Amino acid sequence: MKKICQHTITANYAPKIVYNMFPLPLSIWFEIAALTISLVCYNSLKNKPLRWFVLFLFLVVVTELYGRHLRNELHEPNTWLYNIFIPIEFLFYGFIFTVQYLSRKFQKLAGILMTVFGFLVIVTFLLLKNMLVLNTKVLIAGNILMIFCSCLYFVDLLNQDIVFNLHKLPMFWISTGLLIFNAGELSYNLFFDYILSHKQDFNAIVFTAINGKLIFILYGFISIGLLCTKISPNKNYLVK
Repeated sequence: MKKICQHTITANYAPKIVYNMFPLPLSIWFEIAALTISLVCYNSLKNKPLRWFVLFLFLVVVTELYGRHLRNELHEPNTWLYNIFIPIEFLFYGFIFTVQYLSRKFQKLAGILMTVFGFLVIVTFLLLKNMLVLNTKVLIAGNILMIFCSCLYFVDLLNQDIVFNLHKLPMFWISTGLLIFNAGELSYNLFFDYILSHKQDFNAIVFTAINGKLIFILYGFISIGLLCTKISPNKNYLVK
């Protein structure tokens, strides 16, 4: 689900290409903007589970900048960094879904799924022989899990006896962004190993075209969701 840095692909499967640390790509600016918005909205977030987005988005930005520094300035592979961060990202979103579901049944289901996913992460890390090779099994499993959790959130809303103002619900925007992002990313990740094994898309042109636009959607929707906590108090979530 996380934006996998373009250089992660080229570092392992293609000749080195010279990149510059600056200027930063627009996708990273979207992530920085989301972090800034989370800080602006912190007072309205601090008593809610969504407050953890402040720390999470800070970690996202630091990871992206450090990954870019590793590849562009130090000319070292950054795949190991994303192999560590990607599972953390999936587990974070899984936690958010677990505490945001209205149905206790869905909360328990999400908790079980995230436990299984955590076990999968541990097993694949133990079997992974080279941290400089992208762990596509975790990536694909995480994509599928996020798609399922997003759809489950919408089912959870539909099962309620009350009607919500969806455009005022923070998790509606966050879930929609996650659904679009993971569905789009999964369409490429399913064929990731095949594409590279057949010496295609070495410079990640197709990947970048897909992933860059998905980043805009994901962090744009997260930003809108966080802003909802500031401009729409809980009492306005219901349709009158």
